[in-house]
Amino acid sequence: MDNNLNKTKQPNTTEAKPLSKNTLIMLVWCLALALFWVAFLWGFWKNGVYALGLNAFIFFAFTLGLFVWILYYKRWHSGHDLFWIIPLALIALSYLIYDNPFLKTVNMLVYPVLGAVFINYGFLKDKEKRHWDLNLVSRGLGRIFSFLGKLAEAVNTYIDALVPKSRRGRGTGRKIVLGVGLFLIIAVTIIIPLLTSADPVFGQKIDVIYGLVKDFISVTIVYKCVVFLVIAVVLFACALAWGRRYDYTEKEESAKKIDAIVSGIVLGGILAIYLLFLWVQVQRLWVGSLPFEFRETEALVKSGFWQLFFLTGLNTLIYFFTYRKTNRAVQNILIAFTFASLLLLVSAGQRMALYVIYYGFSYEKFFASYTVIYSAILFLWLISRLFIKRRADIFKFLVFLFLWMFAFITVFPVEQFILRANVALSRRPDSRIRLFEMTMLSPDVLGTVKKYNEAGVLKESAGYLERENEPKTEQQFDWGPWTRKQQQRIADKHWYEKTIVDFID
Repeated sequence: MDNNLNKTKQPNTTEAKPLSKNTLIMLVWCLALALFWVAFLWGFWKNGVYALGLNAFIFFAFTLGLFVWILYYKRWHSGHDLFWIIPLALIALSYLIYDNPFLKTVNMLVYPVLGAVFINYGFLKDKEKRHWDLNLVSRGLGRIFSFLGKLAEAVNTYIDALVPKSRRGRGTGRKIVLGVGLFLIIAVTIIIPLLTSADPVFGQKIDVIYGLVKDFISVTIVYKCVVFLVIAVVLFACALAWGRRYDYTEKEESAKKIDAIVSGIVLGGILAIYLLFLWVQVQRLWVGSLPFEFRETEALVKSGFWQLFFLTGLNTLIYFFTYRKTNRAVQNILIAFTFASLLLLVSAGQRMALYVIYYGFSYEKFFASYTVIYSAILFLWLISRLFIKRRADIFKFLVFLFLWMFAFITVFPVEQFILRANVALSRRPDSRIRLFEMTMLSPDVLGTVKKYNEAGVLKESAGYLERENEPKTEQQFDWGPWTRKQQQRIADKHWYEKTIVDFID
């Protein structure tokens, strides 16, 4: 009898397991980041990358900090993680320092990719000992896109945090939200348009209701609410998906060697072509000066850079697939092949150097020159690996080198370097630099331009127009409109959109 009484007293609902402290911290963290975005980064839709300053630094830094915190509290961190945390932090810091629109635009494309790759790498078990190969890449890609499968769980977790804890309460709240959502979708997309087209008077009444709604609810507020919810859900889904430890079984390195005859013929043949090309084109490749005509100069330099981008990639792939997979004789050919590849790279680099000396730096020429440096470091490292017995992790070095060099360039004063270098190069008697072309630069150089202009440093040489056989003129370029435009651009910014350079200038 007592047992039956106890059974009747048992509640019909069961209490849900409360959310853990760390889960609540992640929820609040993601909500705060989403709220911060719609409150302080909304100007991006109107002003583009110039609206990204202190606000973007805080958003990216704290987004990175979320995953670093997860890594820390789960005690999965190690000193090795600093090799990817520091450069990612430097890239975020660059938004605070400079206005440079070129770099900020590139950052918006590159930073999410680098962040996704290295955050997931940080949660890999025994990451220090892992060899980077196609198996790791496939696993990493799967991990990156795994956040899509966590979107529903993220939404449910937010609902669990907001509605009553009991299953009945949670289910009722979910049904209410679902019912209201379905009603609005069906009504707005199907029923109201059909009734409006059937009866114009009804349509007028609906327009009046729409007008009243618009008076109380701004369209911008609706957009902000939608973006807020999307960012909050996506960030938390990423935290759920990426904040887990993962492991996989590495495939044993194949002991099978590449056929020495085939690989030797391929490597030797390509090497012979490279050597023949270098010998036949020696007068053209190792140019000591550039053609006077701009179009001919541009064609010469760009042809060199097609060599750089295509042959550097091709040679790296050949190296990757033949490294320590052939006999000693073919490995010796590989050494000569890599040296020949480096010579082609140096040739293209010399063309770019001459191009810069005569025509000055621009965004494109600066980063092309930086690419030459990256490729040169890579080739020198590849050559050194051929004389070391320990197996080299080529792909890992390539990716980490890119990460660190990209992070360094984001905090490097690129525009100051371009301006000062072009001013110095323009003093050469054979210079064809047009200083007024640097009006492409941002407020990062505003203070320096004003100082140089007052000192007469920006006075153009009368001979610079000879580049395209244009008549000489003593008329000076007026930097006033550019200066006023940059000053107004800074003045129009909110305090949280400004950079350190904006405050200095």
